[in-house]
Order: sequence, then structure tokens, then C-alpha cells
Amino acid sequence: MLRDIWTLRYFCLALAKHDLKERYRRSLLGIAWSLIKPAGMTLVLTLVFTNVFQISMREYAPFLFVGLIVWQFFTESVLQGCNSFHLGGTYLRVTPLPIAIFPLRVVLNAGTHALIGLVAATLAIWWLQGIAHPWALLSLVPGIAILAVTAWSLACICGILFTIFSDAQQIAEISLQALFYATPVIYTPETLRKNGWLACLVECNPFASLLELIRQPLLHGESASAACFLIALAFMSASCCIAWWSLRRIERNLVLWL
Repeated sequence: MLRDIWTLRYFCLALAKHDLKERYRRSLLGIAWSLIKPAGMTLVLTLVFTNVFQISMREYAPFLFVGLIVWQFFTESVLQGCNSFHLGGTYLRVTPLPIAIFPLRVVLNAGTHALIGLVAATLAIWWLQGIAHPWALLSLVPGIAILAVTAWSLACICGILFTIFSDAQQIAEISLQALFYATPVIYTPETLRKNGWLACLVECNPFASLLELIRQPLLHGESASAACFLIALAFMSASCCIAWWSLRRIERNLVLWL
């Protein structure tokens, strides 16, 4: 399947490019909205939570901005991944294609938005705080790769579930909302230490480790801990196995369900 997807890589990129053009057609700001949305949320939440957490804006704003960018990437990948097979139904009815290419199309779109945000975050952090150890940014490469593969796997799983059960997207939205509050996107580690059960919950949450893969190099100039990498790799591996097994199970009958 991966070999076939690599062979069709230009087709997949063309689909992703087409989706971006359609999404921002007749938009004045175009793809800049992918940066405006997390930046606007960062501004609003920073004004609120700097007083709650007793933390400076200079320190909290980059922390929150990076978290929102990564979370937006996961949210887009999962929710749009639910509809990915339906969007590719026309192609699947005409010619046999590796079905995992359609969730990948969604992840590439979400990844384009996330990369724009991460570049902006890197520049903002460099301007506000400086980057003590630029070489630590190299650890972003495996971190981003783990994020992308995990998001692709989750998009495949959600796409299959939505194809079989139309309620899957609503369930995914509710689950993501609950996970948002169980993941340190808006609150700091210092806040967590004041609440024992919440700290334990976050430590068991693999999305928290995935966040740290990006935050640690950008905010602290150091690679994420080995424990974060191990948890993230374990979650990625489990997601990949479930996605691969599910795709193999339904690939021959998928067209009949669309």
C-alpha cells in the first residue's frame, strides 16, 4: 500500500492542492486564515489566563500558540478525515486506488496550515525570547514525522468509522472536545502540579507527549524527554496497526458503502 501511494504521490499532492484552492476561493486573506485563527485565539486566551495562572504574557503566549497549532492540526485531520473516503468516492468508483491516499490528502492540507503556524511560532519565539540552542530545533524533524503519521492513522480510522456509522463524526467532535481539556493545550505544567489527579490524567494522555515533542525544542531549546518519545512512538505504532488492519479489512468493500 505504501509503495502504491508513493507511486501516486503527485496525484495525492494535486488533490491536496486542489482542496486548498477550493477552500480559499474568493477569500480575501486566503491561506493566511490558517494563521489568523490560532493567533486570534492566542490573543483572547492570553488576556484571560495570564491573570488566572499568574504568568507573564511573554512566556504564556508562545506556549499557548504552539499548543493551539498542534491541536488544530489534529482536529482538522480527524474531523475532515471522517469524510475523506466520501470525498474520494468518485475516484474509487472509476479505478482501484490505495484507499489510504484519501486520508493522507486531508492530513497534507492540515499539515500545510500547521507548518505555516510553526514557522510563525518559531519567528515569534526568536523575537520574544530568543532561541538558546538552535540545534535543538533539529529534534522537531522526528517530532513532526511522528505527529504526521499519527494524524494519518487517526484520519484513516475515523474515515472508516464514518463510512460505516454516520454518527462517527459527531462522536469524534465530542471526544476531541473532552481531550482538549485533558491535554495541556491551554494550561501550564505548573498548574497541573497543583492538582494530583489531573496531573496523573495528563501523564497518561499520549496527546500530551505529542505536544511536548514540538514545545520543548521551540520553547526551551532542548529535545523532548525519552519518555515523551517512547509514549508518542507507542501511540503512533498502535494507531498505525489499527489503521492498517482496518484498511485491509474493508478496502475491497469500501466502494459498496459509499
